[in-house]
Amino acid sequence: MTYFMNNITHILGLGLLTSVNLLSLTIKPSYAETCTSFPVIGGEETEVLKTVSQPSVPIPIRGPFGVNLNNNWNTDFSIIPLKKYNRYIISFTPKNEGEYSVRGYLKYNDDTSDEIYNQTTYFTPEKVVEIQGIPQGDNIPVQVNLFVGDPVSMGKSYTVSAKGCL
Repeated sequence: MTYFMNNITHILGLGLLTSVNLLSLTIKPSYAETCTSFPVIGGEETEVLKTVSQPSVPIPIRGPFGVNLNNNWNTDFSIIPLKKYNRYIISFTPKNEGEYSVRGYLKYNDDTSDEIYNQTTYFTPEKVVEIQGIPQGDNIPVQVNLFVGDPVSMGKSYTVSAKGCL
């Protein structure tokens, strides 16, 4: 009987030690990140679906050198509320298979910007691409910009949103 009790005690002790060790591996401190979605400039929505248009010539054409091309290649998001986030994230989701020319920027009040992404590459439909940027120095960005354009991207659709995370 003593042999039996010693074995049970030994097995229970090993089980308890194993449980405590496994429990310590699963308990991790929680550092919850808080993210704020930014609205598209000129609207209230925080996500927009766009199709890359061909550039068009505005009418009327003024003067011999007054030809400007209009396009919808830029999407700007206003950083509201304006504060310094640890990182900024642009979520770009292509709707068509193929090559896109994509650039991402953080824009500042002094008319400067940081390019955080610049790729002309093949994208898979519905596969979200997260473009992340961290501001340089003490400058606080006022806008997040996504540029999808160039002839390679024309006619292709995508959704885009932007947010800042603390």
